[in-house]
Amino acid sequence: MKPNSLLLALLVALSPLFRPAPAVAQKQLPGDKPKLIVQVVIGQLRSDYLLRFRDNLGDEGFKTLMTEGAFCQNARYSHLLTQTAPGLATIATGAAPARHGVPADRWYDRTQNDMQEACADARVTPVESSNDKLKKSPKHLLASTFSDELKLLEKKSTVVGISMLPEEAILLAGHNSNAAYWYDDLSGKFVSSSYYMQELPQWVQEFNQKKFTDIYVNRSWEALLPAAQYAAYSGSKAPESAAPLILKAAERPGKSGKPDYANLYETPYGDNLVKDFAISAVVSENLGHNSATDMVTIYFGAMRGIGNRYGALSVELEDAFYRTDQNLKHLISFLTTHVGKENLLLVLTSDHGVNLSQQQLEDAGMPHGVFDHNKALVLLRSYMNIVYGQGDWIKSFSQKQIFLNHTLIEDSNLRLSEVQERVAGFVLQFSGVANAATAHVLSGAAFADGVMQHMQNSFFQKRSGDIIINLEPGWTETSTQSDANSAYSYDTHVPLAFYGWRVRRKAIAAHVDMTDLAPTLATLVGIALPNAASGKVIAEIVE
Repeated sequence: MKPNSLLLALLVALSPLFRPAPAVAQKQLPGDKPKLIVQVVIGQLRSDYLLRFRDNLGDEGFKTLMTEGAFCQNARYSHLLTQTAPGLATIATGAAPARHGVPADRWYDRTQNDMQEACADARVTPVESSNDKLKKSPKHLLASTFSDELKLLEKKSTVVGISMLPEEAILLAGHNSNAAYWYDDLSGKFVSSSYYMQELPQWVQEFNQKKFTDIYVNRSWEALLPAAQYAAYSGSKAPESAAPLILKAAERPGKSGKPDYANLYETPYGDNLVKDFAISAVVSENLGHNSATDMVTIYFGAMRGIGNRYGALSVELEDAFYRTDQNLKHLISFLTTHVGKENLLLVLTSDHGVNLSQQQLEDAGMPHGVFDHNKALVLLRSYMNIVYGQGDWIKSFSQKQIFLNHTLIEDSNLRLSEVQERVAGFVLQFSGVANAATAHVLSGAAFADGVMQHMQNSFFQKRSGDIIINLEPGWTETSTQSDANSAYSYDTHVPLAFYGWRVRRKAIAAHVDMTDLAPTLATLVGIALPNAASGKVIAEIVE
């Protein structure tokens, strides 16, 4: 072969190595702003679950967010009453409950002499539902949210909130969202409120007509893995049967012949339904392909219902975690295909953690106990009657808060602050009570750290109790399998991950307050911070 022929043959052989990659394989650069923001909140997700159950995770769910995104290892809430509603409001507003006005899931309303739920609104009506319990709106949320500020700047932005329960959809989506959708356990359909619309969009009606709910509610819950692989069985003997482990059999229809749609709250299939609906929303609303940044908030609540019933370290909870991992894998795959990773900003976190069950704490030899507020209330009322005379001195005792009868105290010519102090001193004598702070102290002093700061962050003067109590570590107010609602790490420490648009891969070990999330998102996108935000920008995310 002639020299020039050899050279030609060599160039032909090597030419594929020098060809430019096809256009579809070229890395796309992110734009000035993400086209789609997806905020995923997983109910009652303790941060340590990601380590405890890591060996059984796939590579494309939680692990994708932890290894390819920015993962905050030490994200924590800084308020005492770590419940769902105040946690979600904090995520959305970048403010503590003391600022955003949602101190608890429910509170005593002195003007109505009744308990008030966080999103209840008698002025609105449910859309496509006869369930009067679904009269919901964000009227009690007193601060703007990140999505509110996004809509103010970019009026063409579409914001949608999705969950099984209304509070989660509403509080994350904010006041100015296009829609919030949730599940009606009477009909098995997704519905909304007249606050957002007068009738459901055509795509929602079509989704409901497909009756995916009937498929999920009639499905038995089988374990994903062989029993021996579950961490819940470590140190104990796992079932040896080769047949799939049935964690919950499908419920038979009642006398009416209709399935009990409420069963989906306590199986992972409720999250499957939410994921299916969220994907349908993204496609039907063309989210991520509009001229402005769109946003969808998704709340997966199965782990909370399952954890409350079966316990924080039960095989049921562990299996639900693995199924959440699968849902995340499917969701991430769909979103990156739909808009591209370079156009997607995905944020994952949780509303609060959870304590171990009382039995688990006892078995481990750890301090624990149940504070029986009903017995405490009987003793407290007897004490008040002895000190001040017969009267209805206590209006309510709810979720670590004592509400006094202000009218009776005023009519009796007593100083409210002195009565509060006396009650706080008496309550401190109860077993399990670590601290008791009065409204007078919380409204008149500033605490920089410690449990008193957590109490003050949970205190909203018009809605909080006269006395707030803090229990000792391991103590709960109920004897359910697992419970939250404290300032201890098992309740406050949650995962926080950013993934996609302009997010650099890193592990962030520094402390991050959950009030920092909304200001960080606002800075990333270049909009105003929510009006009551008190958090700081997470420098490692925006740099």
